[in-house]
Amino acid sequence: MNEEMPVTPETSETPETSETPETSQTSQTSQTPETPDAPGTPEVPPKKRRTVGAVLFDYVEMFAWSVFAVLLIFTFGFRLCQVDGQSMENSLHNGERLLLFSAGYTPRQDDIVVFHLTEPEKNLEKTLVKRVIATGGQTVEINTLTGKITVDGIEYADEHSVLKNPSTDIEIGRYYASLFSYGYDWETGIFRATVPDGYLFVMGDNRNNSKDSRNPDVGFVDARCVLGRAVLRLSPFTVFH
Repeated sequence: MNEEMPVTPETSETPETSETPETSQTSQTSQTPETPDAPGTPEVPPKKRRTVGAVLFDYVEMFAWSVFAVLLIFTFGFRLCQVDGQSMENSLHNGERLLLFSAGYTPRQDDIVVFHLTEPEKNLEKTLVKRVIATGGQTVEINTLTGKITVDGIEYADEHSVLKNPSTDIEIGRYYASLFSYGYDWETGIFRATVPDGYLFVMGDNRNNSKDSRNPDVGFVDARCVLGRAVLRLSPFTVFH
């Protein structure tokens, strides 16, 4: 009798130990997430370094424009002049420097003006500074006995004039007035004249030491010869209104 050999059941192979899944290495330094730019914020381009030549060119250009502006102002707007003589004392003194305004200027009564005077018969050209007493169309009346001045019948507020020697001033006033071929009345001592249109009647504040419109060598001043109005004195600093 054939005995069946017991069949020993095959033992199932022990399953291989499952491999431990590889863990991803964590970065040692945690990365900070980038903050997105705010919407609408433009990107600022990096600044470019300027060359020395470009910077130098800017300075030269700025200097050139400054010089041009100064020349333009002093050619068409302002100019400097220096007082020569004593005819405007005590308002102005010899050697003082004035700043004149000339652009679009129209002379007015009581302004201190600087004008160019030409005396062809003497071949003489000079610049004078005086005060405007009357303008074109106005009638000037000077009482050479008292020094009183009226313009169009209204007494001129002669607060700037200086009479260092009243008696001498009267004599000089009579002398100046007598030089005119018209306008002087020897009986009353009154000089009267109407200023032509476009001209000025000027006088120095130092009445007895001023060669001005009372003298025919100066006479009525053509307004076109006026270089400008004195707006300030540099030293001592004074603003003229």
